[in-house]
Amino acid sequence: MQAKLIAMALLIVLGCALIPPLLASSVSGGERRDFEIKARQYALDPSRIAVNRGDKVHIRPKSLDVTHGFYLEGHDLDAMIEPGKAGFKMRHPSEGKEYARVEEIVFVAERAGKFRYRCSQTCGFLHPFMQGEMIVRPNTLFPAAVGLVVALREGYKHARSLYSDRKRAVYSMAPTAILLGALVTLFLRPYTG
Repeated sequence: MQAKLIAMALLIVLGCALIPPLLASSVSGGERRDFEIKARQYALDPSRIAVNRGDKVHIRPKSLDVTHGFYLEGHDLDAMIEPGKAGFKMRHPSEGKEYARVEEIVFVAERAGKFRYRCSQTCGFLHPFMQGEMIVRPNTLFPAAVGLVVALREGYKHARSLYSDRKRAVYSMAPTAILLGALVTLFLRPYTG
């Protein structure tokens, strides 16, 4: 009887902790994110941008000195930015087409991860160091935290019902709370900063 109750409590805790992130990962439709990336010899500013998965990203690259490029790995985007000209030229390298003049780069950040952007037009001897990164967060942190709170609450209630002594119930949940806290900390570490 007690083994069945413990198994049921574990299922409740796992369900509450895992279902919200899975549901959130299927949610699309983020917010609009605008960035102006300024290129100059030999830097891209900002060198790091962060968005959530599902966000619609609008990038307007601008050259402050010489002709620069903007290539975003994993998104098939390459641009040629000339100083003092309105807009810039952009192409999708995998399609093999020529550059076309546009005002901004627009795409939806569909995959979570870290994607490098770099200058794709040789602009001087330190050209290879013109790099930045776009971090696409998985957009599941809040639902995961809610799931963990619910899981801890349900686990605590179940442990309390199993034991007559409240102090023993709190002590029985302490290892679970410490483990879940450590997992959340490890999960959040790559997305801070």
